[in-house]
Amino acid sequence: MEGLLGARKELIASMGVRNMVSRFLQPLRRIAPAAVLLVLAGPAMACLNTATSGLLQAFHKNDKAAVDLAIVNLKIEHERKPSLETANDLAAGWTIVGKYDDAIALLRETETKFPGVSAMVAANLGTALELKGGADADALDWIREGIKRDATEHEGSEWLHVRILEAKIRLASDPQWLEKNSVLGLDFGPEEVPVPPAILPIDNDGKLKGVDELIGHIEYQMLERTKFAKAPDPIVGDLYASAGDLVYAGSDGSPVAFYESAVNYGAPRSALVQKRIARFKKDYPTVDVDESPEAQATEVAAARAAAMAEVKQRRETRKMLWWISGGVSIVALILGGGWLFDRLRPKPERPPLPDIDYDSIGKF
Repeated sequence: MEGLLGARKELIASMGVRNMVSRFLQPLRRIAPAAVLLVLAGPAMACLNTATSGLLQAFHKNDKAAVDLAIVNLKIEHERKPSLETANDLAAGWTIVGKYDDAIALLRETETKFPGVSAMVAANLGTALELKGGADADALDWIREGIKRDATEHEGSEWLHVRILEAKIRLASDPQWLEKNSVLGLDFGPEEVPVPPAILPIDNDGKLKGVDELIGHIEYQMLERTKFAKAPDPIVGDLYASAGDLVYAGSDGSPVAFYESAVNYGAPRSALVQKRIARFKKDYPTVDVDESPEAQATEVAAARAAAMAEVKQRRETRKMLWWISGGVSIVALILGGGWLFDRLRPKPERPPLPDIDYDSIGKF
């Protein structure tokens, strides 16, 4: 219950931020998830944040030579003219190449020189501490501090980074925690078709409100996390499973790609995820996973509309049969009551027939 309430508070708290990016993310939901992540890539990307874009662009292109060159140039620039920005970006570069101790030391030094100023420094320090390992509680404090300084950092998705670190801390004390819980704190039920959690609002079309923004935040956080966290990773798997559940239960899209990523990353409830993949493909056999997400959404919407029309027709048929059976029952009741009344009512005594002499009648 505490997990659900905590999730509700964080979802509500982030709603204002998510509303700001709603119009931006809505069209992106119609293109492939990988393309969404590429569009989002910029100076601030997932858990690392830089003042300039060159370093992270090279990182997301997997161009190691360009990353190394960017770090060399940043180091020269920082030695020539040290500033908050050059220190932050150099530390981000060191984090990318695994020099976590150097990155942490530089970020702490920068925070001391410019206390309470930069959300970038706080977020990057939290990320470096997390990646180094063994300091998730300290990392969590710095990610929360970054949110306090600027809640719009990383498109407002850092609340999810908080949830990830909280999950890691719980898993450290209870390795089975994800078997009965989720990073988002949302429960979609144990059935083959996920049920929308009661804490999420539903619009007039029966779809979950804010699904596009919430999935966008998951994708945003996963972009850089999957650069560092290789499969199996139960937290990444759990988040991909939740993304699939959100699509399945709350939109017209196909959840298959998210579910398959969840299985690849070792989602704690992979058996249930597999069942949901099979059920979706059974219910929507015309949806081709190789088609564009927009085409898939169109086919899912059409299939759901047809299913709803069939359900409506069945309800109307049942309603008509109910009225017919009700009418027949009433008529039968009236006729049966009349028959019973006639059988039970007292009959008047008939006078005896007169004694007629038929022989005498014949003489006339």
